Amino acid sequence: MHVLQTLIFSLGMEISSVSALPGPLSLVSAFSRISTELDSLSLGNCSYPHAVLPLNSTSVQLPNPSSGLTLKHIAIGRGTQNYTCENSTSAAVPVSIGAAATLFDASCVAAKSMNLLHEMPAVIGSSPLGSLAFLAELLSHTTNSSNLILGEHYFNTAGVPVLDLRLSGLSDWIVAAKTASVDAPQYSSTADQNVAWLQLDRLYGSGIEEVYRVETYQGSAPATCSGLNKTVIVQYAAEYWFYG
Repeated sequence: MHVLQTLIFSLGMEISSVSALPGPLSLVSAFSRISTELDSLSLGNCSYPHAVLPLNSTSVQLPNPSSGLTLKHIAIGRGTQNYTCENSTSAAVPVSIGAAATLFDASCVAAKSMNLLHEMPAVIGSSPLGSLAFLAELLSHTTNSSNLILGEHYFNTAGVPVLDLRLSGLSDWIVAAKTASVDAPQYSSTADQNVAWLQLDRLYGSGIEEVYRVETYQGSAPATCSGLNKTVIVQYAAEYWFYG
């Protein structure tokens, strides 16, 4: 069996059946199909001249990228949305305190197939967060690239989102402010659990002016704080599109 398919099968058997997909066996099938499609990719940093930001997918659309900007990077983010509960009663609601995610280069996936790209958040989001090595393997094994980790996403001490791509040797990074937000589309069974789609504008940084978070998978806070700890961590995945 192909090494990647072996990893896919072993990991898939550990996935919780609570996902947008109809169960572990279907998830394994999805991993296997994606692995097959990725076999034809060659290198990282592929060009994707036909990539189209999926703004039409939501009932209310995010604004278009500003005139004069160019799409520079497409990434899959995998990490957690983080919340806090002041008390564990049903009257209290979780309050967002930011997010943390690893950003994987998805340029070659986008160059291969936009449909395949849009499937990746649900597939990667369904895998255990501790399996980041597997996620890198999934994206890099058949693309002959030694490092598909593009960067990191986190919130700084001021509670402001940062997307930093300098881990991969780029000079691009951005400290951003949310300028628009729309509900995730209702075309999946996890729609109510998926965090909003966002447009972010640069406060300061280098090389990046705007970022879009789209095709989100899970990450929403529970409805109330009832029975929860003070810190609530919810796993998520999403596409990130960078313009500069």
